[in-house]
Amino acid sequence: MPPPVPLALKNLTHDKVRFALFAAGIGFAVVLMGVQYGIMNAMLDSNTVLIRQMKCELVLVNPNRASLMFPAGVSQRRVEQAKGVDGVGRAVPVYVEYQSAELRHTARDPRDRTNTRRVRVVGIDPAADLLDLPGSTAADRAALGTPGTALYDRMSRAHPTRPGESVFGKLEPGARTELAGQKITLVGGFEMGFDFGTDGTLVVSDRTFVQVVRPASFGFNPTAEADLVAIQLAPGAHRDTVKAALAAKLGGDVLVLTRDELVAREKAFWWTNTPIGFAFGAGVVLGFVVGTVICYQILASDVADHLPEYATLKAIGYTNRYLSWVVLQEALILAAAGFVPGMAVTYGTYLILTELTGLPMVLTPGRFGLILGLTLVMCVASGLMAVRKVKKVDPADVF
Repeated sequence: MPPPVPLALKNLTHDKVRFALFAAGIGFAVVLMGVQYGIMNAMLDSNTVLIRQMKCELVLVNPNRASLMFPAGVSQRRVEQAKGVDGVGRAVPVYVEYQSAELRHTARDPRDRTNTRRVRVVGIDPAADLLDLPGSTAADRAALGTPGTALYDRMSRAHPTRPGESVFGKLEPGARTELAGQKITLVGGFEMGFDFGTDGTLVVSDRTFVQVVRPASFGFNPTAEADLVAIQLAPGAHRDTVKAALAAKLGGDVLVLTRDELVAREKAFWWTNTPIGFAFGAGVVLGFVVGTVICYQILASDVADHLPEYATLKAIGYTNRYLSWVVLQEALILAAAGFVPGMAVTYGTYLILTELTGLPMVLTPGRFGLILGLTLVMCVASGLMAVRKVKKVDPADVF
């Protein structure tokens, strides 16, 4: 008995040029969805890099602090209480300034040196080894112990007209500049990247942070509150047990979160309270709709072109179920034919946009799977709509 004829594949590929155009149409929709979704995630990821680079299991945060951008801290008294909870190895205050810190341009031209740009400043205890700072050396981090020194972000926002320079000028070890009107020396660099709120990041010691960024004034103690408190567990301690103990000890004025929970909380703020979610989410939906329309037009046109053949099959006994399955197979073939080149183009676009913009566009397995799922749903939904034409075919149409 001869093998069954792959009818769906034959219908689509008998004209190779036409099939290539079909695949290109589906691939276009895949690229549109993938790039929009990638940009959206890159923007959300850029706002959580600092949190993800913290070497800790738990984080204490003020419940009123909807985002790191806003001021609301954890009192020093709560920090001391946290240190006394069983399973807590170290409670490290983290100071973050977004609003008042400005970095003077490092250019030698006096006209440029009058320019300042807002910069995020992170103050930590250098001995705590709290932050994972890719691109920095142990000597760089040790140098933070000297007051008036800072590590700079090599991935700060690029200058629009000066290749190789950031908007802060040419940042390099040994450069002397001003932060919040106070002199500082750059002793090394790391890689983090800019985000929606800032053009770059400086990391300083907690001592330098107090002296330069938030000096004591009007009786205010700059160390009375920490913006975040990183909790590093003692050896053998169970994270969930320590989390519950901290929550019971500290009460409702301190939120105890895992690092991943804080990342999710920060992303949720930017997703729901800024245009990011709507603008780029709408782009993904638009890509899905465009792909559905393209796929439906392809399948409906193919069914129309082969109506006599479908009528013949019906006349000799093939059921609507079989003919519907042929159309759905065509939809799945189109999904595969468009998805593979579409994702290749999408991945290449990610690499190019990452290089041009500095945004961390990463194609994770989860994101790959989501685009694949949307592509399959898009094509299958189109196939189900096109199936109605097959079911209406009258065997008499063959005569």
